[in-house]
Amino acid sequence: MHAELPLWPPRRRRRQTDMLWLERLEEVGFAPFQDAFPDSSPAPLHKAVEQFNTGRFWVCHETLEDLWLVTPYPLRHFYQGVLKIAVGFHHSDRHNVRGCRNKLGEGLRLLKVFTPSFLGLDTETLAVETDRWLQLVSRGPRLDWAALDAEPRPRIRQLPGDQG
Repeated sequence: MHAELPLWPPRRRRRQTDMLWLERLEEVGFAPFQDAFPDSSPAPLHKAVEQFNTGRFWVCHETLEDLWLVTPYPLRHFYQGVLKIAVGFHHSDRHNVRGCRNKLGEGLRLLKVFTPSFLGLDTETLAVETDRWLQLVSRGPRLDWAALDAEPRPRIRQLPGDQG
């Protein structure tokens, strides 16, 4: 079913391979690839969740990027989805509306493939809350940043019983 797709991005063709994998995952979901996923979430993911939940979005991005770079498809798309959402909120904190919209949208598309839960995390709630934020920052060219800054950022929730 997925034998024709490479597990690692070829040189100078990562974006094309990313898109092919994403389209496949959107078509069939992640269940057919269960054998490619770890039984539990790795320690760097737990660290990134803590960083995300405390609003250290750029640091979260750095932690996840280290993990993403050494992870084959299709799992790398999960890390990339959360990574892009973190970068989107980093852009929000800097009042960069274009960067915020772009990264939240890209991250949300990747994350939705891994809902309702993945690696012990409640990905459905994160997707819903990120989508709500994407709607808030998509209201128009002029945003009320003071009101947006007062809005709570999403949190990544660990599912009950998952200790990593």
